[in-house]
Amino acid sequence: MPGDAQGVPKPTLLSLVRGIIDDAKQLVIGQYEFRKYQTLRQIAKAKAAAIWIGIGIAFAVIGTILITLMVVHLLHDVLNLPLWGSYGIVGIVLLVVGGGFLYGAKKRINPDL
Repeated sequence: MPGDAQGVPKPTLLSLVRGIIDDAKQLVIGQYEFRKYQTLRQIAKAKAAAIWIGIGIAFAVIGTILITLMVVHLLHDVLNLPLWGSYGIVGIVLLVVGGGFLYGAKKRINPDL
């Protein structure tokens, strides 16, 4: 037993430091690769979500247009207004609502104004 311990060479201080530096380098490279993988995975998830959101917005816009047209024709039939008058009423209401949202957005961006 004691003879076997003498056969193993003792590492020098230089080789120990070199080993530590190599290990640290491997850790840094591993961290970089892991962060790169995480970023690419998040980009892929965001891309998929953006596609679904875009499709949802497209269908919501089409639905909103159709409901707006329905309200116009409902006003025309129920109140016996001319069709151009019904479009005018609905247009003004949408303009006021949109203006309110824009004003609210402006206040959120710059509350001092």
